[in-house]
Amino acid sequence: MSLGSLSTEVFFIIDGDWLEAQACLLAPTLKRNLMPGQIGVAYLRQDYLHRLHPFTRGVLDASKVELRTIPETDGTHAPWAKPYPHGNKLLAAAQPRDCDISVFLDTDTILVERVNFAEKLGDALIAACVSDYASAAGSDADWTAYYAAFGMEPTQDRVQYNGGRQLVSYPYFNAGVILFREREADGTPTHLGRDWLSVALRFEREVTREYPRANIDQFTLPILGYLRGNPVQSLDQEMNFNVQAFGQGEKQRQSIAHYHRLGILWSHDRHGRMALEALIGVMGPDAVETYLDTFGALAKRKRMKRHIAAVAETSAAARPFGASRARTDP
Repeated sequence: MSLGSLSTEVFFIIDGDWLEAQACLLAPTLKRNLMPGQIGVAYLRQDYLHRLHPFTRGVLDASKVELRTIPETDGTHAPWAKPYPHGNKLLAAAQPRDCDISVFLDTDTILVERVNFAEKLGDALIAACVSDYASAAGSDADWTAYYAAFGMEPTQDRVQYNGGRQLVSYPYFNAGVILFREREADGTPTHLGRDWLSVALRFEREVTREYPRANIDQFTLPILGYLRGNPVQSLDQEMNFNVQAFGQGEKQRQSIAHYHRLGILWSHDRHGRMALEALIGVMGPDAVETYLDTFGALAKRKRMKRHIAAVAETSAAARPFGASRARTDP
């Protein structure tokens, strides 16, 4: 089977107003940049479905992003021992998908350009970008304890972080962009998403050494690779470009931009405007004002102003002579 013929599902999580506000920017960029054979999917907890804003649902529909609920999510923190919101990505990853390759994106990302995810994954089972910084990544003693919880000796492999002093560490990856294989060439399911969830639950249950709970997903991703006998493959930084850390990145390719906070997205000269243009592209000229009405202060209106004005100016210039100009004051 050729790489070009591999089916791909790109999925993300919606849970709460913050993620809804981000999803309304991510989904239109998927509509703009997904290639043939690639589809977008938004997962949300069953108990959140009735709270979804009509505007968000409209954006997903217009962006051709399929909405799926995660089963057995009834408002409790099960299957986790205690609340772990980051675990929603693992619950979603464990769901069956009828595709060759799955791509998980944090909701605070946008797809900047077309990406052949099958080509990026190559022959690997799992691929992700090395973390940018060593903060909360764990010491050598921490990793020894983490591997020991699975009856394993620590790996001899090392990675180098992308930012700061570019320290060397045990393999540790940013879980904001993850590519993984759903089935082998002969159609055999890999069950990688299911196994990642299982490994994370075991980590929570058996690791007694203190660790930052939010990072269970990232601690267990490399462990999953070694348990499967196929270490996580490192992706180029362009596949998970940290806007908060590296700013404009004028000379750096950026295929997927990871902005973390909406104010940071609006600080980027190109990506902030592109996100709004993509939103308008699927929802029409009033989309930005409706977005602001829906998400209020979360949207960081003041930081959006220059992009709103630029988009309005471009739209007005494109109208036939004599047509009314759009209001640019947000």
